[in-house]
Amino acid sequence: MRRAVLLAGGALIAGVFVFSRHGASEPTAVKAQPAAMITGAPLVEAPKPAPAPAAPTVDLDRIERVGDHYEAPLSNGKRAVLTLDPVLQEQAEKLLDQARAPRGAIVAMAPDGRILALAGRRTEEPKGGTKGIADWHLATEVWAPAASVFKLVTASALVEAGVAPEDKVCYHGGIRSVNESNLTDGKHDGRCESLIYGVAHSNNAILGKLAYQKLQPSALDSVAHDLVGTAMPASLGVKATGSELSLPHDKNLAFAQSAAGFQGARLSVLGGALLAATFADGGEQPVPRLIADEQPSTRHVLPADVAKAVSRMMIGTCEFGSAAKSFGKKQSVAGKTGTLATSEPFYMEHSWFVGYAPADKPEIIVSVLLGNPENWHLRGHEAARKLIDRAIRRAPDREARVGVR
Repeated sequence: MRRAVLLAGGALIAGVFVFSRHGASEPTAVKAQPAAMITGAPLVEAPKPAPAPAAPTVDLDRIERVGDHYEAPLSNGKRAVLTLDPVLQEQAEKLLDQARAPRGAIVAMAPDGRILALAGRRTEEPKGGTKGIADWHLATEVWAPAASVFKLVTASALVEAGVAPEDKVCYHGGIRSVNESNLTDGKHDGRCESLIYGVAHSNNAILGKLAYQKLQPSALDSVAHDLVGTAMPASLGVKATGSELSLPHDKNLAFAQSAAGFQGARLSVLGGALLAATFADGGEQPVPRLIADEQPSTRHVLPADVAKAVSRMMIGTCEFGSAAKSFGKKQSVAGKTGTLATSEPFYMEHSWFVGYAPADKPEIIVSVLLGNPENWHLRGHEAARKLIDRAIRRAPDREARVGVR
């Protein structure tokens, strides 16, 4: 009896085991089928398109005047008609000779990006002199601090952050520096003026204080890169740099000083022209052109209302601010001055002016930088006024000439 029970139990266990392996709840194994194959010639990868040829470069050292325009050889063996205006180019070179600065450069530009004058001059003598050497690289390379021209960048960031141009800020000092005491409200703040006044008169305390109280370093850095930090296009035909930026990442005294233009930003003369052109065209920055065949184009870098607000500050600079002695209310000019001395490679007081005219309907953009010795002959805004005067008189002839070509 016991043997029968054991045998029956063993059979039951075996049945359970068999069911667990072959029961209906477990899918039956299916023999794998070979993958489908397409017979015929092997597939060949399509060839990659050849890279676009590099843009040809212009040899400005071999520039030649041909009738009413300039031409220069290209690196591809061809010749290019340049956008340079012979009258304005010669005027720019003449002004640099008059300045006698050890370093100097001028760029004049049409609102659509055509470079009408591009000139540079240097002397072997650190104190400057009448014997100068033409060096156009001084117009396209960075060799000087942006100085108070950078206040245009800071003002743009402040307006974007909600600071109204007419809002008053109380301050003290700020003519030649920004100190810790300038950053917060205090008993020494005996005068209150607007952002318009601060830019027009290039007051460092106003710009430094407003930046310290109203801006984050990342916001100023972003606007700076939008306005002056874009790489120059290869289509320009020459190697050029707009700026070198190294703004502080922390909100401290160094940040306020950078916002006022003392450090953290270096600017080329061509970069200064593009900065001014942005305000002349309501926040649209033209792509610079030196080869006449290149088509005009722009890029949007600033809201139109912000550009308009900063333009008012630039008009104030020329009407009642730091450039009023050269322009005043008789001439409709918008601009910004800048002055900052450095001691390397030798002493130079960098005298800047960037701007455009007429202020209400721009015809000419100018950027002037003179690295003057202690005994100087010409300031940046003085040279700019002479160039603007000539450009405004020249404009009808130039436009007619461009239209015929």
